[in-house]
Amino acid sequence: MYCANAREKYLFFNNLVCLVNGLCGKYTTVDLRNESFVTGKIDQVDGYMNIVMTDTVFTDGRGQEHPFEMFFIQARNIRYVHIPDEVRIVPTIKEQVQKMRQPARKKPIPRTYKMKRLMEQQSETLKLIQKN
Repeated sequence: MYCANAREKYLFFNNLVCLVNGLCGKYTTVDLRNESFVTGKIDQVDGYMNIVMTDTVFTDGRGQEHPFEMFFIQARNIRYVHIPDEVRIVPTIKEQVQKMRQPARKKPIPRTYKMKRLMEQQSETLKLIQKN
C-alpha cells in the first residue's frame, strides 16, 4: 500500500483500513449502502478505504448480476466488508501495521574539529586512568 500523504497514513494506522488492505489478493464480498454487493478479488486499497476489485460480479438490489473486469468502490459507499474465514484478523492487522512502519533513520553526525579534539582528549584521559 502506498500512502500519498500524512492524512492517509494517519487513517491507515487509526482505522481498520489495514485489515482491508490485508485482504488484497483474496476473494471477498463488499456490501454497499444501496442494498447491492460486489463479489471479487481485492486488488488495491488506499488509506481512505477506497477499494479496487478485479474479476467482480456486481449484484444490485433486485438480484440482477452484472460481471465486471475491474470495479472501483468509493469508501463512502461501503457498508460492510466480509472477512474470509481463512483470514485471522489480529495477525493480519499486526502484519499490515508492521509493513507500514519505517525504521527510524539515524543521521550520521558530522565530525567537526571540536568533536575530534574532544575524542582525542577522552582517549588520553582513558589511557591515563588505565596506567594508574
